[in-house]
Amino acid sequence: MGNRKEIIDKEALARSRLRSDKEDNFLQELAVREIEDRLKFIKKRFEKILIICGNTYYWQKTFRGADFISDDEILKPPRTGYNLVIHGMSLHYSNDPVGQLIQCQSFMEKGGLLLGIFLGGQTLNELRASIASAEIELMGGISPRVLPMIDIRDAGSFLMRAGFSLPVADISVNEINYKTPLDLLYDLRKMGETNVQKHRLKKFSHRKLFSLASDKYIESQNSRNKRVKATFELITITGWAPSQELPKPLKRGSAKMRLAEALNVKEEKLKD
Repeated sequence: MGNRKEIIDKEALARSRLRSDKEDNFLQELAVREIEDRLKFIKKRFEKILIICGNTYYWQKTFRGADFISDDEILKPPRTGYNLVIHGMSLHYSNDPVGQLIQCQSFMEKGGLLLGIFLGGQTLNELRASIASAEIELMGGISPRVLPMIDIRDAGSFLMRAGFSLPVADISVNEINYKTPLDLLYDLRKMGETNVQKHRLKKFSHRKLFSLASDKYIESQNSRNKRVKATFELITITGWAPSQELPKPLKRGSAKMRLAEALNVKEEKLKD
């Protein structure tokens, strides 16, 4: 682990979270709601629950009686044998997301469920593009100013590499309107979702940069009411700790019914 390249500055992350408003965070609310929705469709009772997160406020209100631990690189649960582990809104701040998932499985019981939710790759793409365009125009290059996020294509493979069965990854895209780009930046700071990359610029940026980036952001929106849109992509991953009792995927060619029959539609041959 010592040779792994670290992207996240954990000390900066801790400072960012200390400044944040724990009780006014719409991203955490959205995340808890997404996890609740998925659990409604699972016909299993979960009594031994562990939640890994950096902000416990909304999770504790919903999952009373669960154990909570912080999202340190080395996870330290109070016990093992959990049948539900939730990694809540912090996997995008891990320097080793696959390692986090491997650790999760190590303290789960066989057949236990893992649910993870975190910010995905399309998050803040409008802000990212505007700042990059402004930097190129003013300085001739770009610097790491917006935290890179996990892509949906990688999310499912993380589960497989960590050894989980029946891995699934899906996306929820949320678009939030702001009066100005400055209001968005204020909201990100309030939620503790700021740039904590190790190789971020640590000196104050020139006022011209943010003024130009703000102008480019507004121009790119082409909005009649002059408000700006910000995208927040939430990726949810689902996996099961391996167990003989879990259903196995069917072998290819073993289906007893054609897809057209199941959908009650006419089957047509493809043209040569």
